[in-house]
Amino acid sequence: MRKRVLRVSSCCGLFSGKFHSDSSSCSGGDRVMDHFYQKLDFPELAQRPFIACNMVTSLDGKVTADGNQPASLGSSFDLGTMGVVRSHFDAVLAGGNTIRLHPYYLGVPTRFEEARKKKGLASQPLTVLLTRSGNLDPKSPLFTRAPPRPPIIITSSAGAQRLPSAIQQQSSVEIMENPNPQAIAELLQETYQVRRLLVEGGPSVNYQFMEAKILDELFLTLHPSLIGKRTDLGLSTGDHVLDQAEQIRLVSVNQHGDELFLRYQITW
Repeated sequence: MRKRVLRVSSCCGLFSGKFHSDSSSCSGGDRVMDHFYQKLDFPELAQRPFIACNMVTSLDGKVTADGNQPASLGSSFDLGTMGVVRSHFDAVLAGGNTIRLHPYYLGVPTRFEEARKKKGLASQPLTVLLTRSGNLDPKSPLFTRAPPRPPIIITSSAGAQRLPSAIQQQSSVEIMENPNPQAIAELLQETYQVRRLLVEGGPSVNYQFMEAKILDELFLTLHPSLIGKRTDLGLSTGDHVLDQAEQIRLVSVNQHGDELFLRYQITW
């Protein structure tokens, strides 16, 4: 019989900078300063923003359940963790399908704003939406709740024409007929001074940044659930097998309850 010894440190701390198990009641929202992602260091890149991806998957690698991205896939602690990770970035990017399913500003709770300012960041990250079709709902909370900063909508010329005027008035619309990840990163860096970009899906958007070999880190939450359906999507979805990275290094592993929080550094 194989025996596994698990050493446990204090709530939301890191054990030896590597593994931490936490079954206490500490939550990502209530104990912000104690969170294992509260202090993160990223390199400054000259040619483009530093780019990371943050996702939650089931144990069998699914991010959708019966075709939908379930808001309940992660725990409340994982939801709080999402805010902690976002708090380190200038902008958060998501595709049109993700925004249509979860039509909210990709920001952080107000309790993070002062800490962001101390780090030289704006109080809220920019929300960046990728939608070739321009199919966005002006009655969604993203636009009816007065976004703290104008969302950046990257779309085609045809998509821009389809955008309702109510959305155009509240947003910065950027027309790109070929919105590849390199061009998007360059636009965000040069026009919006984005130095750190966080990608939050969906799977086809994640795939494009991996295929372009400009994804630098992956924050991955493993949720204790099984989906199983063959047509449901995984972390990244595209037409071809991705080129293998030169190295994918496990930076940290943290446990809260039955969830694992993994951080990987990717070198292409």
